[in-house]
Amino acid sequence: MLTKRQIEVLSFIQNKLLKDGYPPTLREISSSFKMRSVRTAFDHIAALEKKGYLKRDKGKRRGLRILRYIGLPVIGEISAGSPMVPLNREDDIGIDKFLNSEHLLLKVRGESMIDDGIRDKDIVVVKPQHTVMDGEIIACQIDGEVLVKRFRQKDGEIQLMPANKDMEPFVIKATGGKRFEVIGKVVALLRSYE
Repeated sequence: MLTKRQIEVLSFIQNKLLKDGYPPTLREISSSFKMRSVRTAFDHIAALEKKGYLKRDKGKRRGLRILRYIGLPVIGEISAGSPMVPLNREDDIGIDKFLNSEHLLLKVRGESMIDDGIRDKDIVVVKPQHTVMDGEIIACQIDGEVLVKRFRQKDGEIQLMPANKDMEPFVIKATGGKRFEVIGKVVALLRSYE
């Protein structure tokens, strides 16, 4: 069972990861909660690690990884069409359904995927894997540069399809000499409206 302060600290770390794509430092945690010292923040992190919520990568300034996320309540449904009567609160949904310690968070730059609802400054959640299915949205590397596109394979070539009518597909021919590697499949999207 987590204490109230441990829940607050874990929530702060979760929010920092979701908003910025990287965890806070001990000093940032200490400052945010007006703790007397960084040691107090360290003690909370150690307790969260002992309880299985965090993993510290020792020696790294931002070396916190979340292993278990705090569940958030679903308070009902809301219409995106005609107005409706709000429903009662439903069960909690564990954030780990969408995020877990294996997932990668990548901040999007550019407008090539806007028709798939992926905008500049969104954060895509990527499940690391080396094989993907035709039509899936993927994160990949081409000659060391990373990008997010829809994967297609046709006639021995790989087509990385944008979701923007003003952009052309990126085609990788089998004999083209480009080094292509799948990072993983995009499984969720995070967007801040602030």
